[in-house]
Amino acid sequence: MAGMTEMHPESVNVLWSGSSQDLTAIATGGRLQTGSYTVTEDAIRFASGVVSTREEIIPIWLVMDADITQHITQRVRGVGDLTLRLDPAHADRFGQRVLKLVSIENPAGVRDLILRQANAVRQYWSQHYYQRDVELRRAGAVSTNVVVPAVVAEPVTAAAPAPVPALEAGGDLMAQLVRLGEMKTAGLLTDEEFTAAKAKLLA
Repeated sequence: MAGMTEMHPESVNVLWSGSSQDLTAIATGGRLQTGSYTVTEDAIRFASGVVSTREEIIPIWLVMDADITQHITQRVRGVGDLTLRLDPAHADRFGQRVLKLVSIENPAGVRDLILRQANAVRQYWSQHYYQRDVELRRAGAVSTNVVVPAVVAEPVTAAAPAPVPALEAGGDLMAQLVRLGEMKTAGLLTDEEFTAAKAKLLA
């Protein structure tokens, strides 16, 4: 997941792609499709429509749950509908709380892949923000208190982190400023956070 920034989809590494194998696709030999889908490391990209096409991107970390439905004709063809339920606390800004992948092949396998990847991305960003918060506190800056969606499927249990000691009065100011610069270079601090932390140290 290297290169990801602030939870915005960037990856082009495709984990799965497919299209709606519905009656329209069957009747036209696949020339007309009502939906096509691509799952990357950090997003679900989909296009829908026959005459006109609407394309959207949903960050994969929004997916909290998934359901599969199959009617009789779908079961015969080995396809099914996969309904993805998005985190309601964040989904409204994308205009929908569910995303439906219609008549896709191997819906159970696609469901498992998406849920596993969504959980992995949430864990990655939880650790990223926790580490950044620790580094900010060590440098004497104020915590960012960024809220990251909770991990939902079998989270890894870890020992509680040791409390971070506060900076001692009269500590080495230059060392602390150098540390802030290193954090900014490493991408742990934005320009605004770096400026605020530096101002706090120099106050």
